[in-house]
Amino acid sequence: MKKVMNQEVKMSQAKVNQILNDETSKSKKMVALFELGLEVKEIANILNVRYNFVYNVVSNYCNVNQIQTVTNKKEGKKEKIVALFEEGKSLKEISIELKTNYNYVFNVVKEYKKEKEAASE
Repeated sequence: MKKVMNQEVKMSQAKVNQILNDETSKSKKMVALFELGLEVKEIANILNVRYNFVYNVVSNYCNVNQIQTVTNKKEGKKEKIVALFEEGKSLKEISIELKTNYNYVFNVVKEYKKEKEAASE
């Protein structure tokens, strides 16, 4: 999760160090780093805390203050399996390429075929 920035904020290592050296709570440090434009993952690494802790603090702060955020959604394994299946690859080839269990690939493709049939009816 990352803050939607209207203008570019110049983040410097000095500002980050200043925030880290403050005598404030971890939560306030998280919010301050988020305001500088850092992502949740980066904040968790800097403060050496769990991602979920930072995410909960930051998302709560954003909800209360009605701040827009952007999330980076990665393509999941299911989507990759379906894409490879659509390219004409066999289930075994998909299983080997993605280094995943053959039965998982089989079940994902089976579910995909059911959804495709239901959509065409």
